[in-house]
Amino acid sequence: MDENGGRGERLHKVLARAGVASRRDCEKLIADGRVRVDGETVTKMGLIVDPETQAISFDGEAIRVERPAYYLVFKPRGVVCTTRDQFDRKSVVDLVRDYGNRRLFPVGRMEEDSEGLILVTNDGTFANRVLSYKHPLRHLYHVRVRGHLTQEALDTVRKGVWLSDGRSGPMWVKVSRWGKKVSTLMCSPGAQQHRLLRRVWARAGLFVDKVVRVRLGSLTTEGLKKGQSRRLSEREVEALLSPAPEHVGVGSTRPPTRLTPYKQKEQRKAKKYAARRQRKREDAGGDPGPGRRVIGP
Repeated sequence: MDENGGRGERLHKVLARAGVASRRDCEKLIADGRVRVDGETVTKMGLIVDPETQAISFDGEAIRVERPAYYLVFKPRGVVCTTRDQFDRKSVVDLVRDYGNRRLFPVGRMEEDSEGLILVTNDGTFANRVLSYKHPLRHLYHVRVRGHLTQEALDTVRKGVWLSDGRSGPMWVKVSRWGKKVSTLMCSPGAQQHRLLRRVWARAGLFVDKVVRVRLGSLTTEGLKKGQSRRLSEREVEALLSPAPEHVGVGSTRPPTRLTPYKQKEQRKAKKYAARRQRKREDAGGDPGPGRRVIGP
């Protein structure tokens, strides 16, 4: 067993990747002595193992660790981004043909009525880094809207609009075709705001009838048709984990939530009481500080 690092990864990560339990629960299983490596019971945390060369077992049963796999899928309309669907609808995982028995899942979400590029993998660490708010990948969408597109509507969407659950972030928008009834645009929203595209344009008075994600970081739809998938190369995976500046999108700083009328009333009431207390302290001949009572003249 390798305790000094080098090739391999921590034992609890290997167990989690094999589907035994979550990382935190795997640590508890190791502490309980239920895991063996090369026939020896392991209770020490942080042990580095190589699942390709070492025999790892849990409760006496050998575990099978999947090699990381990364796919790019061109999702067509009507396909859902989930591993299981109660209505037996087709999933993006079904579009990956050579995945074997790997436990694949989509990286992020995409509406059923939307099309375009989405990543599919079995590597949870990779998925978390790609979806990071700190260094989000730039998403580029081809959007078709119906209605009269005005400069005022463009400026409104570019700055952000108020929705029922808060304000949307700024969005890069370029008009590809400006029509009286139908217009096409290229849009690049901020991190985790791509699912707001339809709602944002609806707020501006336009109906979105087509959304296609044509770029995801450095990846494009080149060489892919709708419903097709391909495996990513090591260089492409590295480019997603360490994107170039031109492939980094706008970071997500969660916009302030719009206060409800009740909250606004409570806020005004609190300010009113605070001002009243301040006047009483001034009338008492000074500021005794918060929470202190003035006694005497």
